[in-house]
Amino acid sequence: MKRLFSLLLLWVSTPLLLSAQHFSDEQIKSFIDESFVWYPKSTLQDLYKSFYQSVYGPEHLVTDSLSVIAYIDKELEMEHYDEAPGVEYLGISKEFVRVPLHNDGPVPKELIASCFIRSSRYKSDVSIADFREQWREVVQYITENGILLDNFSQDSLYIENLLAKGKYVWVHSPQYKAAYKPHYRVVSKEIFEKEIQPLLMKSSRLYIVPDNRPPVKKKE
Repeated sequence: MKRLFSLLLLWVSTPLLLSAQHFSDEQIKSFIDESFVWYPKSTLQDLYKSFYQSVYGPEHLVTDSLSVIAYIDKELEMEHYDEAPGVEYLGISKEFVRVPLHNDGPVPKELIASCFIRSSRYKSDVSIADFREQWREVVQYITENGILLDNFSQDSLYIENLLAKGKYVWVHSPQYKAAYKPHYRVVSKEIFEKEIQPLLMKSSRLYIVPDNRPPVKKKE
């Protein structure tokens, strides 16, 4: 179970380097279970998106704060999923956080935009090849434990082809978008805990995975 800690970590301006590593079955299980706590309609595509965001952070390097804020304004006008957690520590490494966008939230959009832009400058030393091997550990765990995911074979093949081309960016699945209407920005854990978490501590929307997790669907 992942809980938010009140202890704030000091953020430094040097790039964050995330080293390649192998994961235990327990780490992978926790990652999958946490994904299904709030988003039971997740597919392999959605697990993959969370996984790569946890390693590489925001998908693109961004520098134009006015454009970022303008797009946040646009998303704030869209329909939102009210039952979503306040924040999510991503993947297995938990080095990045999804910060949801809310009109009535305690975090100013200008601060979210600033944190998002600075987080996009972070660099990972995990190569595409190493990332591919790490992701295969997740897919292997899902296969060996008979976890049922819609469109699993097609998604798995597409992701393999994507990574074979040296790419990794992919969007949420259509069913995830329809069910959960995701509107968030990815921010590094260090920046989040220093600049955003203090504002959220006054809110009731902190992300805490419940003890009684819903079971993951498995083959009979």
